[in-house]
Amino acid sequence: MSSDFPTSARCVVIGCGIVGNSLVYHLARLGWRDIVQIDKGPLPNPGGSTGHASNFIFPVDHNKEMTALTAESSRQYREWGVYTECGGIEVARSETRMQELRRRMASAKSWGIDSARLVTPAEIKELVPFIDESILVGGFHCPTVGVVDSLRFGTLCREKALEMGALSVFANTEVTGFDVEDGRVRAVKTTRGDIASDTIVIACGVWAPKVAELAGARIPLTPLVHQMIDVGPVPRFEKS
Repeated sequence: MSSDFPTSARCVVIGCGIVGNSLVYHLARLGWRDIVQIDKGPLPNPGGSTGHASNFIFPVDHNKEMTALTAESSRQYREWGVYTECGGIEVARSETRMQELRRRMASAKSWGIDSARLVTPAEIKELVPFIDESILVGGFHCPTVGVVDSLRFGTLCREKALEMGALSVFANTEVTGFDVEDGRVRAVKTTRGDIASDTIVIACGVWAPKVAELAGARIPLTPLVHQMIDVGPVPRFEKS
């Protein structure tokens, strides 16, 4: 963390979630210097989507580019020791859902994910002994599925950029506005002061549209409510 708040920077990255953290590292690796990263929350967990996500990574997407991006991300997570490979199963309780899993299997074959396979209810039972296989039609199994420690990864990204002398980081710093001249952003205004810069990146997840509005811009992002259940350890399943 830096102590002296800058008045100018080559690049200002707003957000210390996994997107902003990844960006500052890769910019530093590409030779960028004088990068400033800010977030309105505390570190290492500023309280955004990164700290609330399930971080469960399936390697297959119907989009080839997204599949390739996931593969490269997983490689880097493994290399940095923040990836726990546990395997994953998507299950179908109806023939309609099973049709979608067959499409996933076709995409897996097309994009070179050879470890993926369709599984029967009996095979799912072998992998997950406490499941009721009688309600299942089938499933899609990927043994390379894993869980990433996204907060630790973000910390490593910032640390590596700091070690390269490329980055200054300021937590608990909220954006209050922008200076815009002739359709271009010239500075970002914060609760600590203003930073002049021609390159400002908004990487603050669900707050991105509100921050963009301060500059007269629009980011078409809509947050959606979803459910996530985290259970365990459960003594009953300890030896399963």
